[in-house]
Amino acid sequence: MEHDQVRSTADLSPDERGRLRRAHQNLRAASKELEALVATEPLRNRWEPEPAPPEILAAARAELLRTYEELTRCHEEILSIPN
Repeated sequence: MEHDQVRSTADLSPDERGRLRRAHQNLRAASKELEALVATEPLRNRWEPEPAPPEILAAARAELLRTYEELTRCHEEILSIPN
């Protein structure tokens, strides 16, 4: 399919919709995981969050990037939306 013509979502098969849905869900999950590592608020009078080790942060960032790339690949392959 030409990249100058974006495919309508009405033309998607159930499998294509599922692939796009999973790619979006994976990206959201990776984002939430990284957010939990870097943006956790302390609970007053309860506990102070420990900083995540650098290797854990690096792995979470890598997973976020991987899932973003997978989503953009799905958009390109299924919807013909160029990166």
